[in-house]
Amino acid sequence: MSGVFIFAAVASTHMDSEPADPDDPSDEPLTELVNYLTPRRDNEMIATYQNTTAIACPVCEEPFDYLIASKGPQSSLSLDEVMDLCVSVSDDDRAFLFTHE
Repeated sequence: MSGVFIFAAVASTHMDSEPADPDDPSDEPLTELVNYLTPRRDNEMIATYQNTTAIACPVCEEPFDYLIASKGPQSSLSLDEVMDLCVSVSDDDRAFLFTHE
């Protein structure tokens, strides 16, 4: 089953009331989180990173499998399989999709 997923950076972000832990990568700003992940694919619209170290998703706090980061306020994505997604938006209005297989 294949489908196209079109998204715009219009999603609510998860906000914790607890202060950030400087030793926890999941508390990093979204744009800095990619430094802890393994790059997999990159094109003009999106970049995909694999979570090989079981970092917690900043939205649901469960480990995620992949991060799909948009490079602008609007992007499209074709999905080949059904998966659970968490969505967050960076300070510069880019969408970040965290996949949970």
